[in-house]
Amino acid sequence: MRLRLIAILCLLVSASGIVLGQTAVRPQIEAALDAWSSRADARDAILKVSQDPLPVLIAISKSRHESDARRSHAIALLATFRGPLSGSALEQLTDDSNPKYRCLALQSIVELKSRSAVPVLIGKLDDQAVCMKSVSTDPGEEHQVYVSDEAVRLLEQVTGQSFDKESTSGHLATKPWKDWWAEQKATARPSS
Repeated sequence: MRLRLIAILCLLVSASGIVLGQTAVRPQIEAALDAWSSRADARDAILKVSQDPLPVLIAISKSRHESDARRSHAIALLATFRGPLSGSALEQLTDDSNPKYRCLALQSIVELKSRSAVPVLIGKLDDQAVCMKSVSTDPGEEHQVYVSDEAVRLLEQVTGQSFDKESTSGHLATKPWKDWWAEQKATARPSS
């Protein structure tokens, strides 16, 4: 019994040391994100502070209390840390209540080269929330970009496929991608 208590205490001390370590470096990671000049520079600055910044970056990227810039930078940096932890966090962020962060997470998942990128992108083809605006200069127009538009653009990038560009609504067509995905799933199933 006594050995069990000692083992539990050791685990608690170890776990609190990890949390304390993350708490101690968080202000420095936040400062690096706020001083953003480039993604590479921010990543280098953060790695000088912590060899394992993922828990802090994930916490910042998911926090609704962080500034827009800090959250955006944290999401962008997650793509530079390949692994299941960053991939899982980015997948969760594709369901964020703010469509801007959903689009940023989609971009980062593609950069991460995650196996789940295509299924996640397919899952966003019905997301009609506006995540950004696109401005053209000739003629001068401003267009709303849906999350589904970003999913189509990224699917084209990942797969090298291209289908009809616009639907009748003026946004990128999603039906050809849904049909393509259904075909991919059908051909992947073993025939019985």
